[in-house]
Amino acid sequence: MGWFTSKPKKALNSQTMTSLVYESVRIRSGEIEPILDRAGAIYDPIENQLVIMAINYEILNWELRKTTSKEIVDAIMEMAHRKFYYSLQIEKERVLEYQEIMNQASKKADEILFVKHGQKVPKSVLLYKLILELEGINETVIEPSFRKEMELLIEGWFKVAKAINEEYKVVDTKEDIEKNKPIDFDF
Repeated sequence: MGWFTSKPKKALNSQTMTSLVYESVRIRSGEIEPILDRAGAIYDPIENQLVIMAINYEILNWELRKTTSKEIVDAIMEMAHRKFYYSLQIEKERVLEYQEIMNQASKKADEILFVKHGQKVPKSVLLYKLILELEGINETVIEPSFRKEMELLIEGWFKVAKAINEEYKVVDTKEDIEKNKPIDFDF
């Protein structure tokens, strides 16, 4: 028969899941820019990338928490953020500025994503409005066709996060846990 059987999730350790999350978010960072350019919106490209990345981190965080413990997901998200900031290779003041932008976007996206009841509008619409708000883009500049295109793109982000959650599970062996422990430099 086989109709009612689902294939088992592939096991990944926390480090591998961190890399998957990081790469998934990294490639999404410039997806909305072409739409904003065609719409004639004025925006800061770096700020746009940071906002998009922060929102995608929160979407993955929200989706992974459905099947994985909060502690494990928090650790994966923290490692993915660290990996991103390490990859920047810019002065510390700039990193702090970028962190502030991403923290603000994450906080507001978190408020949208983790609301259980009472949202009458799809999350993709709320995140679209959040992107415009955080980047100071007047919504009247965006024509309905561009708005729909952006909402569909955001829905795609949800589908990617859901696919990752449905395809993989985090399983750390004893060796993985030992290897991932923070190093104590107090000696």
